[in-house]
Amino acid sequence: MAAIVMLAPAERTLGETIRFVYVHVAFTRAGMVGFYVAGALGIVVALTGNVRLQGWLQPLLWVAYGLFLAGGVASLFAQQRSWGGMLLAEPRNRTTLQVLAVGIIVLIVSGWVPWVRLRGLLATALALYVAWVIPRTPLVLHPANAAGSSTSPMIRLAFPLLTGLAALLGVWCVWYWKQRQATAADQEANGMF
Repeated sequence: MAAIVMLAPAERTLGETIRFVYVHVAFTRAGMVGFYVAGALGIVVALTGNVRLQGWLQPLLWVAYGLFLAGGVASLFAQQRSWGGMLLAEPRNRTTLQVLAVGIIVLIVSGWVPWVRLRGLLATALALYVAWVIPRTPLVLHPANAAGSSTSPMIRLAFPLLTGLAALLGVWCVWYWKQRQATAADQEANGMF
């Protein structure tokens, strides 16, 4: 990812600041995809009460949250360099903070509640909230589709490529988390703790 960010071209208006935008878009979109996947899995868990599938929800939600948070932080650097900082004046920032606040509440509550089906519903509710609030957020300084409207094919290619890599990073993190849980459970079962 770092190599792509460094090798991708600068942009005529943003110049080198686009490198922060590359990271912001990739991680934000990967986080959103993670929320949507967790929401879809949450529907299945809510309908079936499948404990094994529910075991994937918490890692998936935490990783999606982390990716979305990383995208928000990268956005702040881009805004600082582009506009001199616009934390609460930009509606997209307020929406990002709202998603992060709702997300942490869902993560904490779903970690506490003992009911598998409710955990599924919480993951689905978060995904629906993200799908509802982000498209309805007005754009002030934030461009509508800067990547897609660029005349540079390399810029247009960099964004989906980086988003895919960020999503793969998320998949690896969830897999690693589940492997660590399995190892810890094995060690506990064998009396190694």
